Amino acid sequence: YKGDYKGELAPVAPCATPTMGVGPYIGLSIGPRVNITGSPTAAVMFNGTASLGYSMMATPMFYLAGEIFGGGDAKIKSYTNTGATGNRITARDTWNYGASIIPGIMINNDVLGYLRGGVVRSHFVQNSTNVTGWQVGGGAQTNVAPNLDVRGEYVYSQYSRISAIGIPQSHQFNIGLVYRFM
Repeated sequence: YKGDYKGELAPVAPCATPTMGVGPYIGLSIGPRVNITGSPTAAVMFNGTASLGYSMMATPMFYLAGEIFGGGDAKIKSYTNTGATGNRITARDTWNYGASIIPGIMINNDVLGYLRGGVVRSHFVQNSTNVTGWQVGGGAQTNVAPNLDVRGEYVYSQYSRISAIGIPQSHQFNIGLVYRFM
């Protein structure tokens, strides 16, 4: 073989790095929320949530974040029931806050698939009571501009028992924006 080979390797292009990074972020999301109970009652609401989190790439593919959040609900429709005492009972809540752990996997350099697990505290109209519950969910997040992501997710929450309505459950669908400070 006759050529210019001198024992040197050709330069290799650097690997692309995921656009999700390490650091703090804030988010705003909106979407429908449906609360149901075994009484049976239901409430359909429109939820707005603000979040504050910190994310990191544990490996080039594995994402991990911690997040605190708070939000409020605007009633769309409440399906009430009359309890044994003759009083109207409802599954509607007005505000909530909590904390979540969000592990995820990078699907490609711009798209993250993730799970959500955490604790939530909500104020229910029935008995004007604050109730703690747990939540799980999943979603996807993608980069749309420098430091700006769009997020879509589903979150299921289940709460402690409330007298008169039973054990409330919540189904929530969100779409939102996440601004990363990096």
